[in-house]
Amino acid sequence: MNVDFHCHILPKFDDGSESCEMSLEMLRREMANGVSRVVLTPHFYRSREDQRSFLIRRQASFDRLRRAMDEDGGVFPELRLGAEVAMTKELRFEDLSRLCIQGTNTLLLELPFQPMGSWFGDVRAIIERNTEKVVLAHVERFRDCLDKKAHAQVMELPCLKQINTSSVIEDGFFRRRQLLKWVENGDVHILGTDAHNLTSRPVNMKVAVNILLEKGYAAEVKEMMERAVSLS
Repeated sequence: MNVDFHCHILPKFDDGSESCEMSLEMLRREMANGVSRVVLTPHFYRSREDQRSFLIRRQASFDRLRRAMDEDGGVFPELRLGAEVAMTKELRFEDLSRLCIQGTNTLLLELPFQPMGSWFGDVRAIIERNTEKVVLAHVERFRDCLDKKAHAQVMELPCLKQINTSSVIEDGFFRRRQLLKWVENGDVHILGTDAHNLTSRPVNMKVAVNILLEKGYAAEVKEMMERAVSLS
């Protein structure tokens, strides 16, 4: 089973899908890309709303999507509700279980695009309390806002790391070489499209997987997909 572990397909929720029609087309493309399970991970910003408000809004959006899927009558992937949780200091002191992927203790956590000293200790504290199984979202993107030493510290955190398929596809030679080395060494653990729409940030799992297969990483891809199944 192939899993898209990170996407913004819920309609009219965040900066992702703009309508149920767009969401349905994105799900059709997931199927065409060989994806049979999709983890829906809308943005959660603790600075903007509390968990209760977020969960009510998320459920309403999900209900609209389910009704549209039923009316369409097509074949779609399995769906799992989750969240992309933006890290803030307050989270260290909160119960995050309701933000985990449904039926699991898996938490997709997005690091801040800020100096590392303002958040690193709080992230480590969440990881080390062991109530959530933390997956860091698109860890490769933080190469652009952290120096080499700081990013190495992020990569050494004792948790799982997700990378975006677009990075596998679009990164230049040296950045992709580093990404592939992480895959080879088991330093990154899960793939996600982080898809937001049909054009600039589309569903593109198949292209990325094919690149990894052509580079000789069939075993690593299989392991990443099996891990994503177990975590969702």
